[in-house]
Amino acid sequence: MVKTKDQVKLNPKASFYAVLYQDFRKVAIECGYALAIHGTMTNDMDLLAVAWTEEAVNPIELVKKLNDRIGDTVWHEHNLTTAGKKPHGRIAYTLSIMGDWYIDLSVIPPKR
Repeated sequence: MVKTKDQVKLNPKASFYAVLYQDFRKVAIECGYALAIHGTMTNDMDLLAVAWTEEAVNPIELVKKLNDRIGDTVWHEHNLTTAGKKPHGRIAYTLSIMGDWYIDLSVIPPKR
């Protein structure tokens, strides 16, 4: 069955989050991390940052630089909260962009 254009649901959040990804990826690489998107991006942007190089910075430095990158955009009215420790040493953060638009960032830090 072919859908009509009226039956196709648009998701502006996914498009918005996709625009941010390339800049976030550059920051992650500069900080020694690999960055991946996971989830549907229906409600929020779920990112996973994994320490990738010997020179990987500590997680809070990575998060601050990602947060600063949001500050370089028109979406600078953001805030940062630490969601806490998760299984396997993962640390979760929430970067609020505006209203109910936000990024859930999980960081797997370097083992030092």
